[in-house]
Amino acid sequence: MENLSIILSDLDGTLFHDDKSISDYTKKIIRQAQKKGILFGICTSRAKVNAIKYLDGIKPDIFISNGGGMITLGDEKIYDCRFTEDEVKRLIKNTFEVFGPDAIISADNENALYSNSKEDLPDKFWIYNDFSDFYESCMKICIQSLDKKMIEKAASVIGLENIDYLPFSDIPWYKLSKKGATKEKAIEALCNHLKISPSQITAFGDDFNDIGMLKLCGKGIAMGNAIKEVKEAATEICQTNENDGVARWMEKSLDD
Repeated sequence: MENLSIILSDLDGTLFHDDKSISDYTKKIIRQAQKKGILFGICTSRAKVNAIKYLDGIKPDIFISNGGGMITLGDEKIYDCRFTEDEVKRLIKNTFEVFGPDAIISADNENALYSNSKEDLPDKFWIYNDFSDFYESCMKICIQSLDKKMIEKAASVIGLENIDYLPFSDIPWYKLSKKGATKEKAIEALCNHLKISPSQITAFGDDFNDIGMLKLCGKGIAMGNAIKEVKEAATEICQTNENDGVARWMEKSLDD
């Protein structure tokens, strides 16, 4: 692992098995890498308050959460890029105007994850909110739709030039965040803080919002289960998330 300082891994479809578990084997390999002086980090669209609940046995040195909206290095928050309370209010109001009163929205920050869905939410860490009286700054807002033109119409209320917006490959939703709240922008901020080059980082991912970070880092590893666009952007392809692809790549590299 010559010239390697940091390993960053996405969670869903990457470090997680499909049931959101992490194998004991993966936990062991991560600890071995950390003992060798390599920093291990999480880089996920999930809010930290949600993601950390799944990491029993793993103590990340770096936590890039909310799709790149926040970086925690150890216990220190070193990066924070979010929509202001006013921007959130305007985005939500315009989303209901564009999509109608039944629009399904989620929002998250470092405190909680909120959704107006009346169905059982996929994770127990979500808080129901109808967004009629919501006054919080947020790193990420998601809208249940794959209609790009309508998403752009909703987002235009604060200027498309100020927003990064991408679909998810596995669910019919779009993610909206500030321009600086992407995984690649967060990694650039991390490198500036640590005074290292992105070439010293290896990153693993599987979905659209991982493409930028895989292209930026010295090695961008696509999961065997990644979408085609991610594999095309990667320098290597490892085994699938179900087969502990991240850990198997790490173990082999640790022995090289």
